[in-house]
Amino acid sequence: MKRVKIIGAGSIGNHLTHACRTFGWKVDLCDVDKKALYRAKKNIYPTRYGEWDEEISLFNSNEVPKGCYDIIFIGTPPDSHIELALEAIKEKPKAICIEKPVCQPDLDKLSLLISLLKKNNILGFVGYDH
Repeated sequence: MKRVKIIGAGSIGNHLTHACRTFGWKVDLCDVDKKALYRAKKNIYPTRYGEWDEEISLFNSNEVPKGCYDIIFIGTPPDSHIELALEAIKEKPKAICIEKPVCQPDLDKLSLLISLLKKNNILGFVGYDH
C-alpha cells in the first residue's frame, strides 16, 4: 500500500485525497490552516463524495509526519509550490506531484528543483485533475 502526503486541504487537496483513497492508499492530508482541515472533513469531501472517509488522517502542516511517504502531492497556491517541493525533497519520497502551474511565470528556482529531483532520484510530476 502506498502512503501519501497531500499538502493543501482545499478543492484540489480533496480531489487528490479521494483519488488516492480509491486506490486504497493511506492518506495524510495537511494544511497550515486548521479551518481548511475542518472544511475538508465537514463540507468539501462529504459533499463531493457522499461521506467523510475515516481512514484519512488530518494534520496541521507543522505536525504531519516526515520522511515516510511514497508520494507527496502539493495542492496549494502556485506561489508556494517550489518552496514546498524543495522541502518535500528532503523527505526522500519516490515521487512529488505538484498541481499546475508548477511555479510562478518568473520560473524562479525551477531549475534548482529539477536538478535536486534528478540528484535524489525522485520522480517529479505536474498534475491537473480536470
